[in-house]
Amino acid sequence: MRVLILGGDGYLGWPTAMRFSARGHEVSVVDNFSRRRWHEQHGTDSLTPIRSLDERIDAWREVSGNEIASYVGAIEDAPFLEKIIIETRPEAVIHYGEQPSAPFSMANREQAVETQYTNVIGTLNLLFFLRDHAPDCHLVKLGTMGEYGTPNIDIEEGFIEIEHKGRKDTLPFPKMPGSLYHLSKVHDSHNIQFACRVWGLRSTDLNQGVVYGDRDRRDRPGRAPLHPLRLRRVVRDGAQPLLRAGGGRPSAHRLRQGRADARIPQRPATRSSASSWP
Repeated sequence: MRVLILGGDGYLGWPTAMRFSARGHEVSVVDNFSRRRWHEQHGTDSLTPIRSLDERIDAWREVSGNEIASYVGAIEDAPFLEKIIIETRPEAVIHYGEQPSAPFSMANREQAVETQYTNVIGTLNLLFFLRDHAPDCHLVKLGTMGEYGTPNIDIEEGFIEIEHKGRKDTLPFPKMPGSLYHLSKVHDSHNIQFACRVWGLRSTDLNQGVVYGDRDRRDRPGRAPLHPLRLRRVVRDGAQPLLRAGGGRPSAHRLRQGRADARIPQRPATRSSASSWP
């Protein structure tokens, strides 16, 4: 299978590329290294060293004997992205290529605009080029559970049946994003659902919780890991374990109501909305 991974230099993109390559698929990755640029601009870095994409591709070739093709550029650049879709003829696109930080999106107007432009326009470009050049391709898009926010009702799996004034319909579950980053993901979901409904495209919209880890089973002792951990949170006296989604923490809306028995419902940490419309 021909697999195209957008954001292939990233925390999730690179191990995904290795995973598919190890299983014998023809893998290509796209990245414009914006995550690295944002780290430099804000004086931050990752907890473990991250080699360049070219170095990691070389290391993967040494470890596995497999090749991973790379393209450097932004998916907001329409001619660049269209050329890649035509050249690679993907059967699956895995889309991680977006600005991933809520605080970044809320810091100022410039960063809010960059987040919305990067995330929404890039995905919209992709949908048009899949329609025109790879209509049978399956798009796997990384969203976030933050699209749903914290409504005071159970969150359904993508869609919800609504009855209003004697009429019923099944509609996408209402979204209550808490940042401009999360709002950009909502725009993506709506655009993808539209493309599936109107153009007949196929997509799985993953709205997952926290994903973390610092090693891949192929990493060698004494060298920087192929799959590095991005810095999440460090305390002065050592690393503080991260809580998993659904791990018994109080839910935000119940805390605001002051309820002492507030608990997060035990729901799966990953939600998927399969947007394969007839």
